Formats: sequence, structure tokens, C-alpha cells
Amino acid sequence: MTTSEIRTGVIGLGYFGSFHARQHAANPKGRLVAVVDADRARAEAVAAQHGALAVLDHRELIGKVDAVSITVPTSLHHAVAADFIDAGIHVLIEKPICDTPDAARDLIARAEAKGVVLQIGHIERFSPVFGLLRDKVKAPLTVECTRIGPWKGRAIDVDVVLDLMIHDIDLVLALVGSKVVAVEAMGSRVLAPTNDFALAQLRFANGAVAHLSASRIADRSERTIKVVESDRYWVADLAARTITSYERGHAVLSQEEIAVPPSDNLALEIDSFLEAASGRSRPVVDGQAGLDALLVADMIIQRIGQASRDGAAVPIGDQH
Repeated sequence: MTTSEIRTGVIGLGYFGSFHARQHAANPKGRLVAVVDADRARAEAVAAQHGALAVLDHRELIGKVDAVSITVPTSLHHAVAADFIDAGIHVLIEKPICDTPDAARDLIARAEAKGVVLQIGHIERFSPVFGLLRDKVKAPLTVECTRIGPWKGRAIDVDVVLDLMIHDIDLVLALVGSKVVAVEAMGSRVLAPTNDFALAQLRFANGAVAHLSASRIADRSERTIKVVESDRYWVADLAARTITSYERGHAVLSQEEIAVPPSDNLALEIDSFLEAASGRSRPVVDGQAGLDALLVADMIIQRIGQASRDGAAVPIGDQH
């Protein structure tokens, strides 16, 4: 299959799904064939924008597409993705991969059996700011991630750990490159039926420690990653698109700021997916990476639920 032959579809046209449809339609490596949503009016409106077919049942796309973006609620990820994977269709699933580790493992096994691409939509992996930071950081001792924003009233059925913090869980795992061995966490519900803010500490087998903070009820927006190495301190601002390094010299601390040009990270993610679907590359964030992030997120949520206990770190067994 060549990239020009990739027929694509988007399943789920909520807030983020409509963006997926736009990027699929704009990418010359594929051709947006159809969009799917249970809301007929919404499906027809998005389809009309991009010259695609409007469909109410995702199963109608089988035989008509080669690759799809799945942007339905997390609880439906497994059922929808399994139908496409079993039909030999490449799949990009918005994060998190699934609502349970067992469901994620099942999708990974199905994709391996069928030989299709299973990519997970951890969009921050495609941020040039993070890419530059990852290239420069060699041996992190501590990592501090902050991802907070004002209340928007969206995705309130999903814990903030799965809604926001999981982005940074994935980034930290990619930066540190070691197994998480213990977790401490706290959080609380405020406006939603699930946790609205969470704090977590991850300890890694190589001795590194990560501190993660996520909130959807903050008074400001912030998306930063701070990394301490033995001789340098890095501050990456994902929103402002800057990386600042502080290096220890001869009794002085030198400072350098790097500005990163603007980018459309979703466009980069979709392009990467189509490249993988064409067989030209491997997915940047595959099913196993999605499962690794979900396992850590699951432990954090469990730890928050154990608030009545003494706060001791919870050891993690084999994550795989």
C-alpha cells in the first residue's frame, strides 16, 4: 500500500474528534472517506465540511477504509477499536488507550495478530518542545510536571488523572526510560463526580523521581516540565514553546533560552499515523506505550482512593 491509497475515517465527532476529521481531510497522504457519530446532524455537518460520507454506525466503515481515528468516550475504546483491528484496519485511539489494563492488553494482542498499526493519541509526544527537551536531557534525577487549567466542564466523567495527568505520565516514562517501582498520590473531587485535581510522586528503578500535578479547577493555565540533572536544570514551557537551561559553571549559573517555532501537534500526530499505516515507519506511541501510561495512571487513581491509609508508597509489581 502506498500512502496515497490510504482511505481514512474518524469515529466520534465531539470536541476533539472534529479536529481529527479536519487534519485527516487536510493530509495529502490519505483521503477522508467517512465520519461517524451517533448524532446524525453532527455527522452530516462535519461530513459536508470535508466532502466525506456521514455514517451513524462505525461498522459500516469496514471494507471502506484502511485506517481510522477513534475519538469516542474511553469506555467505548475497546469495543470500537476491536471491530476495526479484527477487520485488518489500522487504528489511532485517543488517549487513554482503554479504561482498563486488561482491555488494553487485549487490543495489543489483536493488533499483533492482525499485523495492523495500533497508535495511541498521546499528542504531547509530537510537541517539538518536548522533542527538543528529550534530545537534550541525558540522565534526569528529578522531573516535575505541571498541567493545570480553569474549569471547562468537559470530560467530567473521566478522572483528571486519565484526562490530563496521563499526558505527563507518558512524557515522564519516555524521558526517564526506567520502570516505576512506587507511587504516592493524593487528589479530590470538587466540581465533577471524579477527581478534579491530583498530585503524584513516581519513583523509578534507576533512582529518578517524578512529581506530577494536574488540575482542571485552577486559576490559570500551565503546562511545564522541569528536569534536574547532575549539572543542569531544564524548564520546558509547552504552551509558551520555550526551553530554558540553567548550567552550573565556575561559581556562576549560566542561562540560555531556546524559542521553538509554533506547530500543529495534532497534524504531526495524524501524519505520523499515516506514515506508520503506510508501512514507512513504526508508531511513535504504540499500544505498549499506551498500556504503560495507563498502568501508572491506574496505580495513581488507586492510591488516591486509599486516602484513609497512612500514605506509604504503594509498590508496583511487573507492569507488563
